[in-house]
Amino acid sequence: MKGILSFLEKAGLVKTDAPAARPVPPVDESTPDAGPEPQSPGPAPAPATPLAQGDGTPLRLDDIYASEGVAASAYPAERLLRLLDGLSAMDEATRQMAIRAMDAADESWTIDDPLADAATKVKALAAHAGRLQANLAQLERETQTQLNAVNLRQEQAVGNIRKQITELEALASRELARAAQETAAHEASLKAASEQTAQELGQVTQASQRLQGLALQFGTPASTTTGE
Repeated sequence: MKGILSFLEKAGLVKTDAPAARPVPPVDESTPDAGPEPQSPGPAPAPATPLAQGDGTPLRLDDIYASEGVAASAYPAERLLRLLDGLSAMDEATRQMAIRAMDAADESWTIDDPLADAATKVKALAAHAGRLQANLAQLERETQTQLNAVNLRQEQAVGNIRKQITELEALASRELARAAQETAAHEASLKAASEQTAQELGQVTQASQRLQGLALQFGTPASTTTGE
C-alpha cells in the first residue's frame, strides 16, 4: 500500500497525509541492515471542511455530525474524497481500480469504511436540513401571525381615526352652519335697526322743519313783561 501511495504521490496524482518526518538515528555499520521498518499508513480521521453560510459564518460540519451522534470513522469519507481529488487526472475506471488496489494492499481499512461513514453523514445532514426547514417554517408561521396582528391593529387604528375625522367634519359643518345662521340673524337685526333709525330720523327731521317754518312765518315770539 505504501509503495502504491508513494508512486502516485511522485506522479502528482495523489496527496497523502503523511506525518512529519522524524530524525533517523545513526546506523551502526557493525549490525546488518534489516531494511526499513514497515509502517502502515493508518488513516486518521480528517476534519470536515467548513462551508460558508449565507451570512459568511462557516458551517461547521463537525459540529453537525457530533450533534447527530456520528461516530468517528477509521477512514472518514472526507479522506476518500481528497484521494479522489488527487486522482482526478485519471479516468474513472483507472481511479476506481487504483483505490481498490490500495484497499486490497492495506488491511487497516476497507472501502466500506468511508462508504459507511459517508452514508451516516448524509443521514445526519438530511436530519439537520430537515430541522433547518422546520425552524424556517415555524419562523414563517410566527412572522405571518405577527404580520396579521400588525395589519389588524393598523386597520382598527386607521378606522378609528377616519371615524373621528368624519365626526369632526360633521361637527365642523354644524358649527359653520350655526355660525352662518347667527351671522345672518345679527346682520338682519342690524339692517332692521338701521332702517328703523333712518325712518325715525326722517320723521324727526320733517317735524323739526315744520316747526321751524312757523318762526319763519310769524316771527319769533315776543318776550312777555310783567307790570308792577
